Amino acid sequence: MVRRTIDDLYPSMPWDELDAVVFDVGNVLLSFNPQGILEELLPDDKALYPVLTEKIFRSPYWMMMDHGDATLTEAADAMVGNDARYEKQIRHVMTHWIEMKHVLDEGLQALDACKAHGKRVFVLSNYGSDAFEHVYHKYDFFKRFDGMMISARVHLLKPDPDIFHLAAETFGLDPERTLFIDDVPANIEGALHAGWQGFCHLRQGKLREFMRLP
Repeated sequence: MVRRTIDDLYPSMPWDELDAVVFDVGNVLLSFNPQGILEELLPDDKALYPVLTEKIFRSPYWMMMDHGDATLTEAADAMVGNDARYEKQIRHVMTHWIEMKHVLDEGLQALDACKAHGKRVFVLSNYGSDAFEHVYHKYDFFKRFDGMMISARVHLLKPDPDIFHLAAETFGLDPERTLFIDDVPANIEGALHAGWQGFCHLRQGKLREFMRLP
């Protein structure tokens, strides 16, 4: 039997059916746009964007950071490898990409709505320890959550259902009454496999419409 996302089950947010809402960070609470990061940090190197995207954001070393198997510095060293042609650009991006984050008002409004309806709220995100420590201290809204599970700290990555099982056990969640919001379809699939409710925030505005936010 195929489990369906909550917006395919209900026309709008079914508050009475939920006890908790769990938020991803990237593109839900904070922007994450590799192309935009490169444009801001390396405006004169447009011809290099494809290779830098591959070497940085799509590299296995990025995933190793999220899994907790590499620090930011170790990942940057591995991305440079034995090819120094792009070392300057790679190190510049890896040093400053975290500053290119922007708060997404829609996500914060959704957080406000959840709190106003008396729901427990949590963070579950694939994030490197160094990077998350930075954004946690930079943005006060993280203090409003009842708990946070960061992939690098537990050495599990979405969409592995095990990270959802661990979060449910750690935070005392009833999966059927817990909604997970993420922008990646595979991660929503992982949540559904773990028995959670899921909402795939594929585009800005979708969450606002479903929650009937002003």
